[in-house]
Amino acid sequence: MKNPFYALVPAPALYAVVAIATAATVVASQALISGVFSLIRQAVQLGFFPRVTVVHTSKHTEGQIYIPEVNWGLLFACIGLVLSFRSSSALAAAYGIAVTGTMSITSIVYYAVLTRTWGWPWWKAGPLVSVFLFFDLNFFGANAAKFFHGAGSPSCSAWRSSR
Repeated sequence: MKNPFYALVPAPALYAVVAIATAATVVASQALISGVFSLIRQAVQLGFFPRVTVVHTSKHTEGQIYIPEVNWGLLFACIGLVLSFRSSSALAAAYGIAVTGTMSITSIVYYAVLTRTWGWPWWKAGPLVSVFLFFDLNFFGANAAKFFHGAGSPSCSAWRSSR
């Protein structure tokens, strides 16, 4: 079966599209790394994470940091996921479940902030959050169907392939 990503692109533009997709992947990974560095630094400062080496990479900008232990952890986690899922489709399905699950949890937390922190009544916050949850849970349900086809865990896809 042909990969739909490549089938959508006319042959002359294929290399350009692959280059753009690669650049987008690099940008997304840099955003993830920066976010993890920031979260770990804040967790260390709040006492929720053990002390790690925080290297400030800029004398002028406070937020420019590098945490070697976290960087190595991300490397090994990434390699482990790629090797254990064994296929890009299983990894993409797991990513879809993770993203849509995060969207749903964010909507639920938003409801808690509206009602508990901002003091909105439930009848005002409920309809607003229901609109978000309608889309979030539909996306999650569509992705959850892939759970038993390799998106649940690497052992799930290994179990299915051994049958």
